[in-house]
Amino acid sequence: MSLLARWLVFAALVLLAGAVAFAPLVMRTKATAALRTAAAPARARLTQWAALLTALAFVLEFVLRLFDGVATMRDAVLFAVRLAFLIGMALMLRSGRNDAPIPIAASAALVLTQSLSGRSASRPEWVLPVLADWIHFTFAATWLGGVAYFAIVLAPIVLRQRQLLSDLGATIERFSPLAIMSVLVIGLTGIMQSASFVSSFEALFDTDYGRALLVKTGLFAVLIGFGAFHQFVISPQLRAWRARAQSSYEAARRFRVSITAEAAVSALTLAAAATMTVLPAANLAP
Repeated sequence: MSLLARWLVFAALVLLAGAVAFAPLVMRTKATAALRTAAAPARARLTQWAALLTALAFVLEFVLRLFDGVATMRDAVLFAVRLAFLIGMALMLRSGRNDAPIPIAASAALVLTQSLSGRSASRPEWVLPVLADWIHFTFAATWLGGVAYFAIVLAPIVLRQRQLLSDLGATIERFSPLAIMSVLVIGLTGIMQSASFVSSFEALFDTDYGRALLVKTGLFAVLIGFGAFHQFVISPQLRAWRARAQSSYEAARRFRVSITAEAAVSALTLAAAATMTVLPAANLAP
């Protein structure tokens, strides 16, 4: 049950990051303006549901820790801080200011509370490990949240409104540099974390934590493959929609299928990451 709660926390934070950060970070150009406007109502609904899911996930995780008798004063403080951030975000969104930097900052702060509640925070010298974990999860949430935003919000709209096909292509192009930067940062911080919690190469194969890390790494590679397909195959076809409208529409349909598959792989990746948080570190005795 604790594994399910942790996965729900991860998934909710990713959805929330995509809902509040994608449009301000990626869709601020004239080439994407029409699609951004068309997606605004769906984005508002996704943000509200993601915030609610995040609150429920935090409550579930805290209640389970109470029932298991492992909740600490730090857990209680972090829980209160999380609810305060979510209430502030809800008030901001209710006022219609969902493009303000405050919801993005609040989302990043919620990710920080997750890092402060994790394994890295329990180490004697915890500042750098927590910082690395926060950076790792923040960029993962930005990237995977963007994938979820494509799948849940943008792709369905474009299939209903074909005149927005070129906007979708431009959005993919704008998202790609952010995704590439996220991959690099996730890779570097992931290596740092692995060095801390995996004692040897053999531990990758001989411990549950190591095997979960290998699964997560394999899924991460699959996600990179999806991203390359969207950037180098789908996006050029969508850009040329005026010349070949029907073929570009088919490209949009393929994009919806592939981005949905990528979102599913993202969910599995988060499940592998959640599994790693409840397993003991891969430190084999000599």
